[in-house]
Amino acid sequence: MKIFLIASLLFTSIVLAEQAPVVQTEEFYGAIEPKSQPRDSAELVSSQSFSTDVWFHSIELELSGDVNDNGFYHQLYLEFDADTNRSSKAVFAEFSLQRGNRPEQLFHTSSIFTLYGQSRDDWFAIDTTLEANYPTDYYTLIIRIYDATSGWLLAELSGYDEPILDLLPLEDIQRDRQRVEVITTSGGSFGIFALLGLSLLLWRRRMHVSSSTQAG
Repeated sequence: MKIFLIASLLFTSIVLAEQAPVVQTEEFYGAIEPKSQPRDSAELVSSQSFSTDVWFHSIELELSGDVNDNGFYHQLYLEFDADTNRSSKAVFAEFSLQRGNRPEQLFHTSSIFTLYGQSRDDWFAIDTTLEANYPTDYYTLIIRIYDATSGWLLAELSGYDEPILDLLPLEDIQRDRQRVEVITTSGGSFGIFALLGLSLLLWRRRMHVSSSTQAG
């Protein structure tokens, strides 16, 4: 019985590991990598699920990478600017994707970065490639900011608050590379003659077999 339970747990662990989302993420921080041009495509946040002395000010999202041209993307660039009523505050962020009514899946936890009051230069961004285990579907993006010292939740923003983060057409890069190609050929005159020749050959072989039988 113990052996069966151990085997079952091991099998379950392997299955869960195989189904775990796989991503590759690169981070960018405005205080270290300032932009030469000001942002003009960021949207001001009008509502958010939760906020304290830290809140989301603006957000920008760009989807890219659609190899099979089906309208679903394997790469997302997300940039946000958060503010605080303190002179500075060390924080970190978590990023999750939720598919329909399924449980959300955490795909990245950021390094610690600092917010400086209401500065526009302390923006934070991630560039993520969905590598595996993201079925083709529409997803909701959730972002949470935590206090780097206490771990307390400070602010939360998702597609339930801002439409720009909802119904994102996504799929992993493995699915994006899959193409269904249908190859059709036309026989033409050559195909017709080949078919007639094959039919004649089969007829002659049948006649030969029949003659041999009668002679025997």
